[in-house]
Amino acid sequence: MTFEIGQTVGDYQILGILGRGGMGAVYKVRNTLTDREEAMKVVLPAHETSGEAADRFLREIRIQAKLQHPYIASIRTAFRSGESVLMVMELIEGSGLDTRLRSGPMQLGETFRIIDDILGALSHAHGKGIVHRDIKPSNIIVTPRGAPKLTDFGIATAAGDQRITRSGMAIGSLAYMSPEQVMSKPLDERSDLYSLGITTYEMLTGRRPFQNESEYQIMNAHLNEAPASPGSILRSIPLAISVVVLKSLAKAPEDRYQTAAEFQNAWRQAFFGGDEAETMILPHAPAHSTPIPSPHTSAPHIDPKDLARIESGLTRVLGPIAKNLVAREASKHHSPDTLARQLATQISREEDREAFLKSCGTSSGQAASPSGSQKAAALDEKTIELAKKALTVSMGPIAAMVVARTAKRAHSAAELRDALAAEIPSEKDRKAFLAAFPG
Repeated sequence: MTFEIGQTVGDYQILGILGRGGMGAVYKVRNTLTDREEAMKVVLPAHETSGEAADRFLREIRIQAKLQHPYIASIRTAFRSGESVLMVMELIEGSGLDTRLRSGPMQLGETFRIIDDILGALSHAHGKGIVHRDIKPSNIIVTPRGAPKLTDFGIATAAGDQRITRSGMAIGSLAYMSPEQVMSKPLDERSDLYSLGITTYEMLTGRRPFQNESEYQIMNAHLNEAPASPGSILRSIPLAISVVVLKSLAKAPEDRYQTAAEFQNAWRQAFFGGDEAETMILPHAPAHSTPIPSPHTSAPHIDPKDLARIESGLTRVLGPIAKNLVAREASKHHSPDTLARQLATQISREEDREAFLKSCGTSSGQAASPSGSQKAAALDEKTIELAKKALTVSMGPIAAMVVARTAKRAHSAAELRDALAAEIPSEKDRKAFLAAFPG
């Protein structure tokens, strides 16, 4: 069946076309009874006789009918017209996240809200046994009020279902595929969390973690390449946020967050380390945002004058976000020196890092990497291996990289312990690490 603008199908008048894909099209329609504008999705005429296309569309309709969440595009109804099956959805005004990303990285506060809301949507879908399998920016529409809507469950399926679009072929969009998707293995909710991790990375940095050109290179990168830390690309990204994103991108599903709720909890803790953080990062939080608890983060061991000096020095280098970073990290340290050195790890340029440390009263000589003999005496291989083992519990495979990097700047096991503990966003995980690696 063909569809033309102005045509009436059932109780719906076609007003225009919203989008067209390989097998289907989405039209803007008006319900002639309620006068409400909605979206109508159809299978294109060339594919109406395809059993595969019809089965997939019916599966999409039934999956969408199970989902009722404020951040998931909702189905209104479905009906047949002649030989065609049509699905009527809520009409979402706004633009795809992919369109927003063409102008570069997004602000931290906006990124937080969108990802937090989508994690809530995924938690709902996963709770219904549904895996989306195609999480990517173009399937997230952001309304003019800033609320995201997760769309297009066209290749979604029940967790553990091994059916795919064509036998033996991977599905989804290659740049956002999980390693298990690339290998056409059975998928569960952790695959969606990887794809959302890729999306989050792109929102924070303005680029995808794997910049390869050929399809083979992209697939190989998903399977074998370690992504650069977001903070190494854009220095304004706090370390705790980079850690959360990198864990979501672990190659093995068991090394990622196991549920959307776990990812969301780590995401929130990475952003909110102090009472000041919420008002700074979310000065205009919309009414739909979920309230986030702000844990108490006093720093009884560090003199307020030292904190003020550290914050002032960091602000000159990183700008307003320095206030949030100092507030979050201060309660994890017992001396201004260890706090300053930890904060210095988020400054990419060496000259800026040294200027910051100097303003804090920490000499560049102290901050510099010790000589080989000094390092060997202070941090032997056994200490470093113990630190890696303890940190792997909370960070997964990236723990070895984090320990190796931090050990270059630490002068003692205690300093290494404090610096690594400061990188763990979860208080529970931090306590477990400190118990396993007392330094």
